[in-house]
Amino acid sequence: MDEATIDRLARKVGGRFKLATLIMKRRIDLMRGSQPLVETEGQSDFYVALKEIDHDLIRLVPRLPAPEEPQEDEDIAQET
Repeated sequence: MDEATIDRLARKVGGRFKLATLIMKRRIDLMRGSQPLVETEGQSDFYVALKEIDHDLIRLVPRLPAPEEPQEDEDIAQET
């Protein structure tokens, strides 16, 4: 994979850090047994992840914030 392709994929996902994060997360999924979304042709998980990103098959999804814990003085609605 050439530098121009890496730069293009980094711009597509929002930067090199996000690209590295997405590749890492996808490689972990593949190592845990997830099926590749593209033809692998004997390629490593790294290249499979890059190919999936290039074909817009995977993306990073922002993590939702954790729900806030209720304060002791707040009322809590409970079902009866």
